[in-house]
Amino acid sequence: MITIGIAIISLSVFITVNFTGLYHFFVVRDHLGRLVGLSNYELMINYRYLISYLQCGWIHHWQTSLALSSKGLTHFADVKRLIEFNNLILILFGGLAGVVITNRVRKRQMWQLILPVKMALTLLGTFIFILMIAFNRIFILFHEVLFRNRDWIFNPQTDPIIKALPENFFEACFLWAFLVWILAGLGLIWYGKRELKKAR
Repeated sequence: MITIGIAIISLSVFITVNFTGLYHFFVVRDHLGRLVGLSNYELMINYRYLISYLQCGWIHHWQTSLALSSKGLTHFADVKRLIEFNNLILILFGGLAGVVITNRVRKRQMWQLILPVKMALTLLGTFIFILMIAFNRIFILFHEVLFRNRDWIFNPQTDPIIKALPENFFEACFLWAFLVWILAGLGLIWYGKRELKKAR
């Protein structure tokens, strides 16, 4: 369960980071380009460049038409290192999880995951409820845990990109990642129950 759980968490981060459609929804709905003096189309280009910079180890500079302070650049470099670390975890634990699941499928033991997955989803549901009512505090705590500096506190005057990254977008990112967890968990439960039915 630990191996599979880490793999699912890492996969959810990878999917969420690369799902530019979620940001596009907020850009169009809230006209975010206006906040930084760009068209929505230009802002999306900048955002896609940002995702490429964060994901690709061979890209060492974010091509952006927006002003960025040295602290802003440092923060995005810190985020890049975390995402690259997550990608490494995904490769390692994704492979291990594949081996574990393959062995359990072969031995018809997937049903043993039903109860622990249900427990995990119950805990996740509780956390989602807490997140919905206290997202701002959790978001701040999230940054304080992951980053040892204060570079994540942006000044809109020197780093206008923060104007185009609203808090509700990040909240949606968390919920999207949780949706991946839930779907993966339901998939495991479904397969386990299917296995039990065949065994009767």
